[in-house]
Amino acid sequence: MMLTNFKQIVDEAKKYSGKKIAIAGAESKAVLQAVDHARKLGVMEPILFGNKEKIQAYSEEINISLENTQIVHQTDDSEIAYSAVKSVHENEAHGLMKGKVSTPTLLKAVLNKKFNLRTENLLSHIALLEIPSYPKLLMTTDGGMVIRPTFEQKVSILKNGIEMMRKIGVKKPKVAVLAAIEKVNPDMPETEDAAKLQDMAKKGAFGDAIVEGPLATDIAFSKEAAKIKGVESLVSGDPDICLVPEIATGNIFAKGLWHLANAKIAGLILGARKPIILLSRSDDAETKLNSIALGVLTA
Repeated sequence: MMLTNFKQIVDEAKKYSGKKIAIAGAESKAVLQAVDHARKLGVMEPILFGNKEKIQAYSEEINISLENTQIVHQTDDSEIAYSAVKSVHENEAHGLMKGKVSTPTLLKAVLNKKFNLRTENLLSHIALLEIPSYPKLLMTTDGGMVIRPTFEQKVSILKNGIEMMRKIGVKKPKVAVLAAIEKVNPDMPETEDAAKLQDMAKKGAFGDAIVEGPLATDIAFSKEAAKIKGVESLVSGDPDICLVPEIATGNIFAKGLWHLANAKIAGLILGARKPIILLSRSDDAETKLNSIALGVLTA
C-alpha cells in the first residue's frame, strides 16, 4: 500500500511497536518529550544513552515516567555516540536517533569501522513532506548532508531516495531533477548532471523509476507549465522525489514549504544499514513524531 500522509506512516509504524531506537544524548527535555510521545502512541521503545542523573531530573521536571525504560549512563558525548551506535551494531536497537549529541560526533561513530553500519552507499539526508495542496508525500534530497554533491554522489543520493520511497509503497517513483531551467547549459553544471541522470535511468540504472531532468520547478509541478513551454514529461505535475543541485537549495525549499505552506515534515539520514533519525532542536513535536515513525517504519 502506498502511504500518502504522516497519519498513515504513524499508524503503520505502530505495527512495529517492539522496535527499539537508541537515543544518542537523551538529557534534553525536547528529546524526552518526543520519545515519550512516540512511546505512548506505541510507535517504538527507546534505549536512552546519556547522563542518567540529568535524564531523570529532566523527566521529573516535565512529568514523564521512565519506569521500565533502559538508560545507559554515559557523560562524554563521544562515548554516548559510540555506545548508542554499538547497540545498533549488536542488534539491541533497530535504529538510531540523534539526541543532544552533535551530528558530526554521531556520524563519526556511525562510520567507525568496528561497527557494521557502514555500507558502500553515501550517507544522505531526505526530507519527506506532506503538503496540503499536494495529493501525496513528496521527498526532497539532499538538503541536510552533502553540501555540493559531485555527479557520482548525486547517483548515490538518488538511489537512497528511490529505495526509501519504495519502502512507503511507491512502486515506480517519479523523480524531478531540479534546476533553474529545463535545458542543458554548460554554464550550469547541474543541468548537465540532470541530463546524465536521466540517461542513466533510461538504461535501468535506478530500476523501475522515471527520472527526468533538468526540470525547472514550474514544469516539475505544473502540467500546464510544461504544455506552455512545449516540454513532454511523465513527471510533470506528479513527482515523488525532487533531487536538488546542492544543500542550500534543498534546505531552503523544504523549510520554505514547512513554514510558509503549512507542510508537515520528517527527516532521516539514509545510506547506513539502519536508519538514522535526525532531529533539530527547532523541530516541533509533530515533526519529531513524524521523523521517529518514519525511522521505525524503515528500520
